[in-house]
Amino acid sequence: MAADPQRFEEVKAHVLASGDLPTLPAVAFEVSRLAANPLSGMSEIVRIIRNDPPLTAKILRVANSAFYGMPRRIESLNMALVVLGMRELNNLVTCIAILKAFPPVPGGTEFNRHAFWEHSAGCGEISRVIATRLHLRLHGVEFTAGLLHDVGKIIFDQHFHEPFIRALKMTADEGITSLEAEQKALGVDHAQIGAWLAEEWSLPPTIVEAIRYHHQPGLSQEHGTLTAVVRLADLFTKALLEDANRASLHNELIRDPAWDLLAKRNPEIISLDVVRFAEELEENMERAREFIRLASE
Repeated sequence: MAADPQRFEEVKAHVLASGDLPTLPAVAFEVSRLAANPLSGMSEIVRIIRNDPPLTAKILRVANSAFYGMPRRIESLNMALVVLGMRELNNLVTCIAILKAFPPVPGGTEFNRHAFWEHSAGCGEISRVIATRLHLRLHGVEFTAGLLHDVGKIIFDQHFHEPFIRALKMTADEGITSLEAEQKALGVDHAQIGAWLAEEWSLPPTIVEAIRYHHQPGLSQEHGTLTAVVRLADLFTKALLEDANRASLHNELIRDPAWDLLAKRNPEIISLDVVRFAEELEENMERAREFIRLASE
């Protein structure tokens, strides 16, 4: 559902005028710039990150956690860059910076930030697993795209709390989608605002599009594969956290446009045992929880 252009501009203007829109640290932008340049040297990236000791400590904590499951301990940034690679290290820096901007504080019965990030990290991790299982070349952005797919909800909670809570209640009481409820209560939805925020942060167009269309993967023109992966990961994560019936999950997945989109990329998905795959993903959810804990300490 398209937002009214005037209302969309009003929402953006309100957020910007508040002066409360978090910006990514300069180190995240600089690392992203260097990672995108094939002529950049490893020493440049290490030097930039090393100037931020708390970031360095978090990178090493996450790199040595069950999230990556490395066979040997990573003792330094140089070693982390060699083992993880420039692209993955860049993703890690971006994710840590975003969690710092929007910390997963506990509490909130109507919108629980900690539960929000648990779902988001689960979606990121399961996006990674789906991409690997289907041999999709997504250039390592699937975790970040999954992690940020719902980030617009935080903007709503911070800047439009009361209408956002009304939207959450409408979703529960009226059986309508979150996008429909948000359009009714706010005139825009979290996918649109999340994509705008990703653009403000200069995140890659692949991630911006996945955020914008993660509820409507059929509308994703340039990066439909990533968007479809995030969509299915979102459904898997929701089912796992809510302990939904696995048979009903299978029916929901195969009816979703994202399923058909990925089947065209790799027909292997057609023979995927959804029930067994969901059981396997329980361990990945634990890894996602560990990532949130370590990256936000």
